[in-house]
Amino acid sequence: MSAKKTILLIVILRFVMGGFWFAHSHDKWEWPQTAELQRRLQRYSENGTGIEQAYVEHFALPNWKALQYLVIFGELAVGLSFLAGIFTRAAAVGGAFMALNFLFAQGSFISSDIIGNPYGPVVITATIVAAYGGGESHWSLSSWLERKKGLRALEGGA
Repeated sequence: MSAKKTILLIVILRFVMGGFWFAHSHDKWEWPQTAELQRRLQRYSENGTGIEQAYVEHFALPNWKALQYLVIFGELAVGLSFLAGIFTRAAAVGGAFMALNFLFAQGSFISSDIIGNPYGPVVITATIVAAYGGGESHWSLSSWLERKKGLRALEGGA
């Protein structure tokens, strides 16, 4: 695949990932008023077995109030970062980390259901975007700042 096609593919993946994370954060904005995360975690705990059940029972459930805000903020930050094209490698790593945690809590991480779960392909896509630098050099806030203000990439890269 030519370099231009690769860049275009990565930029498209960046926008798709941004839309995915932004939409998922938007769906959760009412969580603090409804305790939805606590209900989901209890359901995962009842259906889980082994290590994922211990993770939910001993980490996620006791900290559900803090985690609901962390999930909302994390998904929003990752989505906006991808859409704006700034800190995309960090966003890809953060998005993959969140998706892996969601898969782990649901018990999909250990089973063969990882591809059937909506977060499975997200982990794969985030890894690809991170590996290729997130397409920051094209159609992004990072490239605009570099051209306009003479600033180097904000991620500390060359």
